[in-house]
Amino acid sequence: MMSSHSKILFLHGLDSSKESTKFHAIDAEKKYCIEVDYRNLNFKTVEDFYHDTIDKIKPDLLIGHSLGGYWALRMSQSHRIPTIIANPSLSPDFRADYPAINEHDLEHDIPQIAYIELGDEILDMYAATSLLETYMQIDAVEGGHHRLAQPENLNRLIEYMEQTFISR
Repeated sequence: MMSSHSKILFLHGLDSSKESTKFHAIDAEKKYCIEVDYRNLNFKTVEDFYHDTIDKIKPDLLIGHSLGGYWALRMSQSHRIPTIIANPSLSPDFRADYPAINEHDLEHDIPQIAYIELGDEILDMYAATSLLETYMQIDAVEGGHHRLAQPENLNRLIEYMEQTFISR
């Protein structure tokens, strides 16, 4: 596989950062990850921050893991950017001000793919798959874990998105 030429914005998970294995596994020349202290910022502050970041970076593709997957879904719809989510947190419960992802957030025509490692010990990926499969392509693998055992699998999904949806 060749390195991606798309401009990718990676949205990390709760208590994670750009040091995450997921970010490092992405084979792209132009990839960005801006660290967000989700625990100490309210929903609206994070939402505004991501809107501003996307307006500045103008990514071709969003990739989000866990809570970053939650934000990638929200930003994908409002900015009309194709998205790959990995083991997404669809109902964050670490703060009271986060609404769960629902069918209104998912019912649109923006290309989205979910990469799921079903062995996730933190989030129920079987429930996530059953919610998401109506709305997007799911690439589910047996085993794995929440931090992703095979984050390099994201690269074939990036390549697929580029070939199918991202015009050069």
